Order: sequence, then C-alpha cells, then structure tokens
Amino acid sequence: MGRGPTLAIIAMMLLLGINGVGVENRPDLQDESVVMSQFGGGTSLEAQCSKSSFEDVFTYTWADFNVTVADNWRTAQIEALAWINGTMADDFRTFLDDLLDGLIPSGGDGWLSSDEREAVRSVAADCVEYTMTRVGVRDGEHHRGGPAVDWRNATWVEDGVSIAEWNMVPERHESVRSCSTFGSNNCYEVPVAPSESRDCDTEANNLDECRIELMLSGTVDLHNIQSLETLTLAMNTSNISRATYTVNAPYVEGMRLSMFEECEGRDLLNGGSPTPIRGSCIGDGSSVATAGYDEQGGMVLTIMPDRPSSFWPEGEDLFFDLTTIQPPTDESPIWTSTAPANGTTWIYSSAASTLESTRVLVAEWNEIASWFSDEDAVSSLDLICLEEGSNTNLVTDSRAIVVSMGFDSDYSVISCSAEDESGQSTSTRDFHIKKGFSVNTQSNSLDIIDDLRLILNEIDTVNPSNGEFLQVSLSIGIEWSGSGPVFYDEAILLNSSDSVTELMFSGDARMATPGPLSVWFKYSGEGVYERSERSEIVLQKIGSPPILSILETKWTGTEWEMNGMFSDPDGEYVTFTMYIDGVNIGTVQSFGNTWSVGPIDFRLFDVGSHTVSVRGCDTSGMCAIAESSLNSTSALTSVGPEEMPEKGDDDGVGFVPFPIYSSSIGILAAAFMYGRGHRGAP
Repeated sequence: MGRGPTLAIIAMMLLLGINGVGVENRPDLQDESVVMSQFGGGTSLEAQCSKSSFEDVFTYTWADFNVTVADNWRTAQIEALAWINGTMADDFRTFLDDLLDGLIPSGGDGWLSSDEREAVRSVAADCVEYTMTRVGVRDGEHHRGGPAVDWRNATWVEDGVSIAEWNMVPERHESVRSCSTFGSNNCYEVPVAPSESRDCDTEANNLDECRIELMLSGTVDLHNIQSLETLTLAMNTSNISRATYTVNAPYVEGMRLSMFEECEGRDLLNGGSPTPIRGSCIGDGSSVATAGYDEQGGMVLTIMPDRPSSFWPEGEDLFFDLTTIQPPTDESPIWTSTAPANGTTWIYSSAASTLESTRVLVAEWNEIASWFSDEDAVSSLDLICLEEGSNTNLVTDSRAIVVSMGFDSDYSVISCSAEDESGQSTSTRDFHIKKGFSVNTQSNSLDIIDDLRLILNEIDTVNPSNGEFLQVSLSIGIEWSGSGPVFYDEAILLNSSDSVTELMFSGDARMATPGPLSVWFKYSGEGVYERSERSEIVLQKIGSPPILSILETKWTGTEWEMNGMFSDPDGEYVTFTMYIDGVNIGTVQSFGNTWSVGPIDFRLFDVGSHTVSVRGCDTSGMCAIAESSLNSTSALTSVGPEEMPEKGDDDGVGFVPFPIYSSSIGILAAAFMYGRGHRGAP
C-alpha cells in the first residue's frame, strides 16, 4: 500500500480553515495552462504540497495509472484509479475527520459528512498540482543523473488536475444521518468508526462503507524534449506498492527499449541518492517492467512497483532507456581503461597474533562495474574469478570478489574475466594478492590513551611473479563511532629492498572519542591497486577523566556556596553529583565550563566540620572529584535560638538547605541524617 497522508492534506485543511472555500464558491482558475513550480514555494499550499507525491496524499490498497504521451511528446495525460478497501477505508475517514477538528464546526466529531468530503476534494486538486510526479524524461545520451540533475522534471499543468471519489461518504451506510450544512443544502454524514455488525463484501455491487475509490485526471508537462533518438525515462518508486503503471507512447519509427534498470540505494531519510553507472544496477526484483507495442506500433511500458514497507528507508529508482538507433552488433565485452592492469597486486595486512585466515576484499560490485564495457548492461555479465589451482568462483552473491588467505599463505594469484549472455568473454587478467606486512600494537596492548603506536614487521614487497620490489605507499587511519576512517597525513614507504624488517608508527589519537577504535590501511603505488582496508586490529581508546577546579567558596550568614570550572580532555559531556560527608544529597548547577553548588543552609546539619564534594563524570564513565572542607561552628553559633529550625516545627515557611534546583530526595536525606532530630531532642 502507499504511505499514509502527510503534510499535504494538513495543508489542504489549513487552507480550508483560513479561507472557508467550498467546492461551490471556489474561485475559477485561469484558463491559461501554466506549469506549476514544484521546487520553490511562494504560498503555504505550494510549500506544503511540493515535497509530497500522490502516495503521500492518498493511501490506497491498489492503484492503476494510465499514462498517454501526446503525439508531440510535450505533454502526457494521466488517468488514475485507486481502491481503498477494508480497514484502510476506516483509517482514511478517521484521518480526515481528525484533521478537520477545530477547522470547521463538524470536524473531529467522529462523523464524516458530504460537506467535508467536498471541501477536501476541492482543495486536493490544487494540492496535487504542486506534488512531485516522481517522473522525469530527458533526451540526449543515456545516463543516470548526477548531483546537478533532478530527474523529477515532469510537472503538473495548472488547472489540469481533477479529483473525484466514490463512496467516501456512503449514502447507504446503515448509520447515515442528515447534518447541518456549511456548504451544500443536502448534507449527510456517517460514523468513521465501523460497527461490529457490518459485512465487508467488497465483491458485491452495492455500496458499503468498506470501499472507497479515488479518481485522478491530470496533465503533465514533459519539458522541452528536442530529439527522440535517445530518451531516458526515470521513475522513483521508493514508497509505491501494489500499483500498475501503463505508459502509452505514440508511434515512432524504430523506437525500442534498449535497457531497463531497477536501481536500489536511494536514502529516504537524508535525501541522498547514489548515481550508479549505467547498466550496473542489479535490482532486488521488487519492481517488474515489460515493454511491448500497441496496434499502431506505439511503445507500451507496463510498470509494476511493489516496495514492501519493511524496505524503508531504502528507496528505489527505475530507468528506461528508449532509442531509435539500431541495436549494435553483439561484440565481446571488454576491459575498460579504469580496470586494473594485468599483474596488478593487492596488498593486505594481518595481525601478528592471528592464527586464522584473512579475508581480503578485492573489490565490491559498484567498483567492479566500471571495469567492463558491453553493448548490454554490465550487470548481465557473468563475472568469473578463480584462484590458481581452484575451480571455485571467488565472486559472492553480491558480486564482490573476496579471497580468503590462509595463515600459512601470504601470496595468491587469481584470474578474472567476464562473459556476456551469448558466451563471449573478455580476455583473462591475472591479479596478485600479497601480504605486505604483519602489524601489532606496542607491548601487545590494545588499550590506548593519547597516542596510536603500531609495529609493522615481516615487511615483504617482493612480487613473486617477477622478483621485483614494489614501492608501496601506506597511509594509516583510525575510525571511531562509525564515522569512517580519518587518515594521517604522513604516509609510510614500504620497501623490503632496504633490509628494513620492522617499522614503528606513532600517531596522535586524541582526536578520537573514547571507546572502540578501528585501524585502517590505505595502499597505493606503481603496480599496486589503490584501496583501503579495515585491519584486524581493534583498539580501546581509554578516555581521560574531567578536570575540575574550585574557584570560590563563601559563607553568607548560615548559607555556604561553592563554584568552579571544568573541562574534559576528550570533549565529552560531563554530569555532576554533590556529596556532603560522602552522602549524595543534592545536584550541581552547570553552565558552559562552570559549575556551582548552593547556597546550602547549614542550619539543618550538625554543627562542626563537613566535607562538600563535587563529582564530575564524562560519557565514557571517567570521573574526577573536587572537594572542600568547612566548619559551620562560627556561622551557626552567631545565630540566635529563635532563628534555628525546631524538630517537627512547621510555621508554613520552613527552611530548605538547597535552592529550588536541588534534588527533593537530597533534601529529605539531609533532614533525616543531619537535621536536629538526628542529634536528639532538645
């Protein structure tokens, strides 16, 4: 089902509430066809609706969209029919009634009226004119967009959208009743909550409250298509489920679908979307598309997206490459200029203490896809990578290449090629997988505080295939909190020809926050494949405790207060607790880099010596204490007996040892443990 109604309908309701516009007295729109600007916003309606789609405005069980492209390819007519069945119909009516609460007299009363229906329908058409069509059409060379390309360039034409409905407010509902009107003279309403006795027979022809149908008719502008030789149709299907789109194009001699791609990876939460290489998308099969021709020879595309809600927040884009150019001759796939040359070496590392195999990720599919070229999509190529002496393909289900290097093996040769659907293959290229060094931490400790210290030993950059030395540039990085690696500026040159078998590395780790810390290596050099890898070493960054200092302590009568400053070497958030003689009885005020306690009225404590401690702890659990000793004798002996609080005496005012921000639990603890009652009755 499509996603539920959101801000778009809210905008409709707000507009209705402000203007009081019903369908009968809505001002006529201009006859001139003007394209609505959906990516700006001069009015509140446009601002609210321009970020929505039809699926955001209306929730449906199933929908059919019929799209007819004009003969001049300048516009397209869209006819849509959506069914809302079962409990979704209940939810839809309840949602509308709730939104109307406070906007019109009958809103939010548990009933949906014919007047409310007409009001919603009238404003909905205006809102849809601003919504995103999810579709873009561009001529020119086939591509998949980029940062400067927004595929949603097909926009609704003003006064070109109409909305109709069937059975939103069923006349034959068993509980239908007449109602007072604010728009028409024949108002009736039905309860939004279903009765227990209703029969949801959606197969019958009679009206029933379990069914609603929505109809949309509109025109979209396809924006300046100049040539039909190559066209790219793009469609975002991120939250579309249980829908069918039929696109009917006019006859164009020789037009064919040269490529269809289902591309995953759109980030629905942050708005980002990767730009895939044309032909590289594998797809998950949630969307199905077929191409055919009508009786006049016009192309017909049938698109059936079905994105389950469980896929959220991962989105999807569909691309259709149309062309009138004749299919190219079926040639063998080839290696591209960006592919690694024959004999390229992959350097990897291993922890000195490991007794297990090392998993070497040669490359993932989004990288491998750029290695090959073919007249068909590279995603249709059969990728084959075999380790020397083995018939097991190293290509995973995700089309990545992974080699498992055993503990007793530090060198391997793999042979890779790609084969198209007709059995034609690229040439075979041999790649070398080589362990360049072992790595360990200083004193084999995995705990670090300020500095990262690594020992690189067993350095070996000899290429066994030709006995030559590889000049390997090694950059070291650290990663914390899943933020991605940060590499140190200075690289290390690995060259076993200079007889150096061990190297030391030291780097400032104070930039990292306390917690798990991963070590990364980045390799480059002549004949070396440039890549980054997460090493097998995971360290624990030990944080430093906060630094607390006392600036001032002072008495004001019987009240005592203290303040100071703090900082945390790791930049973590610091929380505070106050103790009096080791008992937690209050809170600490903090602002910026300062802290303060009090004023504390010591008339509720024993006369004599006390220790006030402030404990500050950062997010990683490192703590520090600042404490001050005091003697209350002088301050309290100067107070007359009539000024001292008596046990159980409550004159309606009373004394509290802390200001209003102190903990009430602390106050009670102070009264019980340090009050006059604790010392005994007078």
